[in-house]
Amino acid sequence: MRAQVGPGTGTSSQRITVGGRTRTFSMATATAGHGNEPAAPSAVLLVLHGSSQTGLKVRAFSGRSFDYLAAGGRVAVVYPDGLKKAWNHAARDAHTVDDVAFMAALADHFHALYGPVPVIAAGYSNGGQMVIRLIHEIPDRLDGAAIVSATLPRPGGLAFADKALPLPVLLIHGTRDRVVPYRGEGRFWGRWARNPGPSAPETAQYFAARNGITDAPSGAVLPHRPESGRTSVRARRYTQAGCPPVTLYTVVGGGHVVPNRRKRAIFVLGRTTQDLTAVEAVADFFPVLRG
Repeated sequence: MRAQVGPGTGTSSQRITVGGRTRTFSMATATAGHGNEPAAPSAVLLVLHGSSQTGLKVRAFSGRSFDYLAAGGRVAVVYPDGLKKAWNHAARDAHTVDDVAFMAALADHFHALYGPVPVIAAGYSNGGQMVIRLIHEIPDRLDGAAIVSATLPRPGGLAFADKALPLPVLLIHGTRDRVVPYRGEGRFWGRWARNPGPSAPETAQYFAARNGITDAPSGAVLPHRPESGRTSVRARRYTQAGCPPVTLYTVVGGGHVVPNRRKRAIFVLGRTTQDLTAVEAVADFFPVLRG
């Protein structure tokens, strides 16, 4: 079933069988105009939701902003659903859901439909943790990754294999994130918490080193919009010839949100900046997603 959602885009609910399970996802693509079928997308963006969400919930939570990448017809924006509204971002035993296989199957599905088009995986919160796992386990199925409000697991938490294939990585994280703290996962319980997880800057540095980048990062402050209030955005960019880039956007004063200009998160999740949107950052970082 396909529903119109805005100028030039529509969504469809779809299913795929993976490991004997029926998995679901929604997809936003360009609608036909003047009786003509839109061209096949030339890129796919997978948007993974946070815990207690679904694909359509994170679509609404982000102000449907990612759908605008689909409006020009170049991108299929896909919102997969985790079972029981969560992603298995760490466990490997036989009794757990194999979400890595689900993501690999989706990549293969869209390659079969559209040819060898680039596939970018983006995830928020628990979805961002899942993307971190995908970077390590199925980098051969991806052409890049975006991580919003998620950091590397605590020491010893990388309980999955690393194929060591470098990928471009974009990160966005708020300094006032109280769900996944900017300074490290374990610090949620105070500055003396045991076994704290890596901070957002340490996570970015990890991926830069994984990509072979040894040059020092460059920094910049994004232009400030009055409606952003007490938030601001700093960019730290890791680049080096022959190495996939890594960029961290630090949202000073920002909360556990997907930055957009259409919908603010509930108060307890913190502030949403207007100086940067996630869709702008993703489109700027991955040229294949630009209209």
